[in-house]
Amino acid sequence: MLAATIVLLFSCQDPGKPAAEPAPVRADGVEVLDLGNGCRIQGRVLRTTEQTVFVDVGYDVLKVPVAAVLRRETMDGNRSGGIVREKLWARAELPERSVAEGAKVMGEAVVKIEAAGGQGSGFVTHADGWVVTNFHVVEREVEVDVVVYSLGKNGFEPRTVRKCKVAAINPDMDLALVKMEAPADLALKTIFLGDSDGMQVGDTVYAIGAPIGLDRTVSSGIISVTNRTFEGRCHFQITTPINPGNSGGPLFNLRGEVVGVNSAGYRGFQGLNFAIPAKYVIDFLNNRDAFALDTTRSENGVHYLPAPKKPASTK
Repeated sequence: MLAATIVLLFSCQDPGKPAAEPAPVRADGVEVLDLGNGCRIQGRVLRTTEQTVFVDVGYDVLKVPVAAVLRRETMDGNRSGGIVREKLWARAELPERSVAEGAKVMGEAVVKIEAAGGQGSGFVTHADGWVVTNFHVVEREVEVDVVVYSLGKNGFEPRTVRKCKVAAINPDMDLALVKMEAPADLALKTIFLGDSDGMQVGDTVYAIGAPIGLDRTVSSGIISVTNRTFEGRCHFQITTPINPGNSGGPLFNLRGEVVGVNSAGYRGFQGLNFAIPAKYVIDFLNNRDAFALDTTRSENGVHYLPAPKKPASTK
C-alpha cells in the first residue's frame, strides 16, 4: 500500500515535540480534497459512490461524505472533478447538495457592498479579492466598502474592507467588478461559475445576499423562464425572492455553482424576479480590460460619434 498523508487546516501536534516529516507521496493517483468545513485531505481515492468518497491515507481509509467535498484536484496538477481555473474565475463539477448544505459551503464567498448611495450584495470570484456585483450598486462610485463574512469559532464574523476600487463596469449588462485588498490574515473563499445555458425551466435555484441590509439571507425558488427580456437584456425570470440589497448577489444551482447575478424584481408582486445569466459574467471577466473604469471620463472612455447626415436630395 502506497503511503499518503492527511493535511488539515489545523494541527493536533504536541507543541513540545518536533513535527515529523511526512512520508513521501507519489503524485500519480493521489488527490487533494477540499472540504466545506475548511479541512483538506490528501490521499489516494479508492472508490467513489453517490454518498461517499473512500480515501486511503496510508494508515487508514477515510469515508468522506460526497456532500462535504467542495473540490477535488490531483497532485500532479491535473484537474479532477472538472475544475477549470481561469484568470479571474473558476468552474467545477460539484456534487448536488441541498439548499441548506450549499448555503453553508458557499456562504463565505458572498459579501455585502456598501456605497455612499446605498448597499447591495456581491460574490468573490478569485482569492486575490475580485468581487462581482451589479453596476447599479456601485454607480457613480470609484470606491466602496466590502463586508466579508468569515466562519469562525463563534459563527460568521463580519469584517469590513474599506476603500475597495471599482475596477471595471458594464452598464449595459448591469455588471461591475470590484478589487478588494484583503488583510493578510483574511483568507477569501471563492465561488465557481456554472453553465447558465444548461439551466432549464423548473430547476431549483437559491440566492444569498443582504436584502434591506439583512446580511446572509438565503431564499430559494425555481427558474420560471430562461430567456426573459428585461430592460433590453436577456435574464432568468425566477421565483426566488429578490429585494433591495439582494442586487449583485449570486444565484446558485443545487451544485453550488453561480448561474446568475440577482439584479431586479417587481415591487408589490411575488415571484417576478430577474437574474443575469452567468455566461455574461464570464464574458465580462474574460474581457475585464475592455470594461476597465476610466475615472477621468464620465462616459468611461466611450464616445459615440454622430451618425452621418442623410445626403441632400439632388432633385
